[in-house]
Amino acid sequence: MQGRRARILVEVVDRYIRTKKPVSSQELVQVYRHRLSSATIRNELHALEEEGYLYKPHVSAGRVPTVQGFRFFAQWLLAMAENESRAAGLPAEPLPTPGLPPLPELLRRTAFLLAGMTGGLGFVIPPAQEELQPLDVVLREVRPGLLLAATVSTFGVMEAHLVSAPTDLAPEELREAEKWLSRRLYTSTEDWEQSPAPWEGRAVHLAHQLLQELRGASPVSRIFIEGWPQLLSELAMISSEWALQKVQALLQLLGDEGNFVDLLWELRAGQGGLMAHVGVEQVPELRDFALVSAPYFPSRGILGVAGPLWMDYARTFSAVRYLASRLQFLLRQGGEP
Repeated sequence: MQGRRARILVEVVDRYIRTKKPVSSQELVQVYRHRLSSATIRNELHALEEEGYLYKPHVSAGRVPTVQGFRFFAQWLLAMAENESRAAGLPAEPLPTPGLPPLPELLRRTAFLLAGMTGGLGFVIPPAQEELQPLDVVLREVRPGLLLAATVSTFGVMEAHLVSAPTDLAPEELREAEKWLSRRLYTSTEDWEQSPAPWEGRAVHLAHQLLQELRGASPVSRIFIEGWPQLLSELAMISSEWALQKVQALLQLLGDEGNFVDLLWELRAGQGGLMAHVGVEQVPELRDFALVSAPYFPSRGILGVAGPLWMDYARTFSAVRYLASRLQFLLRQGGEP
C-alpha cells in the first residue's frame, strides 16, 4: 500500500499509540493539519477497515488499528529507520567503558536498560554456548587465605568466585596454579576428573580443586529478561484480567528458554539487522504482542523487546538498535588482548 491511504493509516496508528483511544477523521484533520476534508478521510478510513487494517469498537466510535494495521506501521517505520541509517552512515563508536562486570551481569543490565528505555519487556539472549567456554583462569590474592578466581572467555570476565586457599601460599605457587588451570582448560572434560599425583605439590592440588568448582558452576542462562511489572501495567489498560492472562501465557512461553530462543531464531530466519514481528499468528502466546529484536553477536547473540501491539515503535527501534551496537562494542573490547 502506498500514497494517501498508507499515510492516513500511519497517522491513525501513530495517534492511537499516543492516546490509546479510537481515532476519528476529525481528529486526524486537526492533529495532522490535513488539507483533505473529514469526509474524504472517512472514506479512506472505511476502505482501510474493509481491508482489515482498522476496526470500530462501537458504531459511533473512531477507528482502532488491527494487528495487520500495527504490523504495517512497524514495517513502514522500520524501512524509514533503515533508510535514515544508511544516509547518515554508521554512528561513531562509543568510548570504552572500564571495569566491565561479568558477562551474565552485563547481559542482565542490558535487559534492564531495554525495559526501562521502552516500557516493554527487555530480553537478551547470550551468544552460542561454545562461544562462552572459558579460555583462561586468573587468580588473584585478596588477602591471606582468600583468592579471587575469574574465568575469562572471548568476551572478557565470565564469572568471578572467592575461594579459600592456604594462608601461606607463595606468589610462585599462585602462578603455578594459574598456569596449570589455563593448560587444563584446553583438554577434554574427562581429563578434568583426573586427580594430580601426590608429588605434584599443593599448588596443583589447589588448581585441581578450583577446576572442579568451575565445572560445577551454573551455566550462563539462555535468556535474561527484565520488565514484567511494567508490561503487566501497560496491558491492564484493556482490563486487569485480560492483562494477567496474556502475561501468564507469555511467561510460560519464555519460561522454556530453549524453545523461545529457537522460535526467535526461526522468526528471524538467520537475517541480520533490526526486525519487528507484530502479532505472530502461528504462536498463540504472541498474537497480542510485538517483538522487536536485533543481533549483537553472530552466534545467536540477540536482544530485543516484547510489548503490546500499541508499543511506541519509534522509541523501541531506537533503543534496541543503540543497545545492540553498544553491547557489541563492549564485548569486542572485552575480547581484545
